[in-house]
Amino acid sequence: MTPLVAILTAMTWLASESPADRLPQYMDLDTLRGITVLHDGRWPPLDTLARDVVESVTGRAFFQGRDPVLWLLAWTFDPDVWRKEPLIPIRNAELRAELGLPADKMVFSIEELLLHERFQSLVHQVTYMEGGKKLDPLQAKVRDISEKLHLLNSVFLGQVIRAVPHPEDGTAAWKLLGLGPPHGRPDAEPANAAWMELRRAFLAGDAAPFATASSRLRAALDDLPAAYRPTPELIATELSYNRLRPFRLAWIVMAAGAIFAALATLTGNNRLGVLAAIALVAGFAVLTWGLWLRWTIAGRIPAANMFESLLFLSWGMGAFAILSMLLIRDRVVPLTASFMGALALLLAENLPLDHYIRPIAPVLMDTVWMSIHVPIIMVSYSVLALAALIAHVQLVTMAAAPARVKLIATIDSLHYWYVSVGCILLGAGIMTGSMWAASSWGRYWGWDPKEVWSLVAFLAYLAILHRRADKESPPGWVYLVGLFLGAAVLMIMSFKIAPQSALGLAALAVAGGSIPLFAFSRGPFATALKSLLAFWLIIMTYVGVNYVLGIGLHSYGFGTGAVVRYMFFIGGIDLAFVLLCTAVFLGRRQPLPLR
Repeated sequence: MTPLVAILTAMTWLASESPADRLPQYMDLDTLRGITVLHDGRWPPLDTLARDVVESVTGRAFFQGRDPVLWLLAWTFDPDVWRKEPLIPIRNAELRAELGLPADKMVFSIEELLLHERFQSLVHQVTYMEGGKKLDPLQAKVRDISEKLHLLNSVFLGQVIRAVPHPEDGTAAWKLLGLGPPHGRPDAEPANAAWMELRRAFLAGDAAPFATASSRLRAALDDLPAAYRPTPELIATELSYNRLRPFRLAWIVMAAGAIFAALATLTGNNRLGVLAAIALVAGFAVLTWGLWLRWTIAGRIPAANMFESLLFLSWGMGAFAILSMLLIRDRVVPLTASFMGALALLLAENLPLDHYIRPIAPVLMDTVWMSIHVPIIMVSYSVLALAALIAHVQLVTMAAAPARVKLIATIDSLHYWYVSVGCILLGAGIMTGSMWAASSWGRYWGWDPKEVWSLVAFLAYLAILHRRADKESPPGWVYLVGLFLGAAVLMIMSFKIAPQSALGLAALAVAGGSIPLFAFSRGPFATALKSLLAFWLIIMTYVGVNYVLGIGLHSYGFGTGAVVRYMFFIGGIDLAFVLLCTAVFLGRRQPLPLR
């Protein structure tokens, strides 16, 4: 091969190779990871900033299997190369069709989207929408993509890595690296020089000069006076938290416990039961350790968003299950707790939820009631979730094996225990929540959607317990009064929310049918059925207020779109399951009728 042919071949190969294939492969990034930066109102290490930025833009922190710090440096140091590279995913086929984008392409470059007239028109509509108007799912996705574009463009402009601390004001913004006078600090010149040296070494792919420049940069930044800088121990804690991913480890251990518990239940093997209990305790310990790490890093109880609430949901299941094992000693307890705890953590890890530590409103922090209310209410949700799982088992057992009277009685007793404890905790959570509201907002109760739905759920569980405890049948006129009052409430509601769609009328009919069910039905099957319906009120309180209504003062993140579809899809499956079990149970004409 002649030299000219070799040169042309190399040029052709370089032209066909993507920029991602030419990223430096052997850079030591560990020194840079621990550099403290100002990001989103707090002071995390650069590693956290890189993970947050890369995942916000691409959907994955380790995009294409590469280190997020590597991506952040590449976008910062060589932005022109990456403007035409597909980095921003649009996986929703409906949105791609609405925008006229190729149906077989799901990742797009910032240049494509900035020059796309239809997309920019939708961004303009969302930006200048009237205040207070709720976005529809399409508009919400357009807003999210617009935020990705803005963030990526900020990285390209070098406006993300704020590592130069303010010397006198602990609340002031930190300055960007590479800014000379008059915009930068005069004493930051050594850090800026090291930053430029780092850029040259990165673009050249020189590992040794890169490592030297990294050490110089970190030393220069550490020497700068700062009004506030987190301790090295706190930064090391966050780096460990990022690296170890304790919640992922916890759900894996709990899932193993659920498998052991299921095998122990099926075979009666005591050794497997012991392994299930050990796995549950180990998973709970890892989860507790992860929560402690997150609490230490954030400086507050980790209960400020949907992701953190799912962590506490799993923690509450584990805590209650360990206590129940000591009191009840039933194989079903570790089975249900391990399964539901692993499921909650699996959802937290894999649903599109914001799992990064964010600051919350000071008005919510400046009170002890947050640290009291949140654990209580989440443990109540945990216990009632376990009750719902037991209720499913109870329905199946009573429908498919009605002759197993002893087993049915055992399951019913365990279910009643869960509902009783969960209802007490739910009431305590509502009361402590009102204390928190009075401390933060100056009122105990304001009929906020979250408050209303929590009260509705609490009344539903009270109805279950009351009907179970009441052994006497009420006189006939009580039934008539109850039906009249229920019909009156539904009539008033139908006028208040008119005009009604067919789906809305069907929902009202279901609600109307649920009222006499809760008020008059009794027996183990009826109790299990009502427990399932009541738990869907908890789901409405916990998820629906944020993702369906999208209004209210509470601190959990709002959303639209996929979560709503998942709720209706899962709800439809559960309703079909309940109807099937009810039909089989009634068809067998067992001595415990639903009446």
